[in-house]
Amino acid sequence: MGVYRTAEVCPNGHTSTSSVDQNPELSEKFCSECGEATITACPSCGSAIRGDYDVEGVVSIGFSYEPPAFCHGCGQSFPWTSRKLDAAVELVEIDGSLSAEELADFRSELGYLVKDSPRTQVASVKFNGVMSKVGASIAGGVKEIVVGVLSEAAKKAIWGV
Repeated sequence: MGVYRTAEVCPNGHTSTSSVDQNPELSEKFCSECGEATITACPSCGSAIRGDYDVEGVVSIGFSYEPPAFCHGCGQSFPWTSRKLDAAVELVEIDGSLSAEELADFRSELGYLVKDSPRTQVASVKFNGVMSKVGASIAGGVKEIVVGVLSEAAKKAIWGV
């Protein structure tokens, strides 16, 4: 049986360590990439941010840690998830080619792209429709922002990744 270690992550999603409880020397009060204060627990409920899954006697090689999009304790999105979705909406808003209703719909559909659910495929089609309306540089910027928080099903449906 294994145990989740506690990760330390800044609100922008930069991980200082995926096992702060096991390697406290890797802890950073402030993120070395962006300067934001780091957290080790969900701001909504206080549950530890899940880091590495450690199984005694098993060595993991080549494992890459990505902080979770949502808290396992309360289901709320972590700050990095919310910030990325907000930034994607803001970028599309700058383009100016969507109506207020289309922009509101885009914001709503983005929420379904970070979760694996029956709605993911519908949201993927709508996302691609919006990306076809905005300029290539905006679409590329949106991809750059959200690719780290989208579900695997959404990435596959949108970009074939």
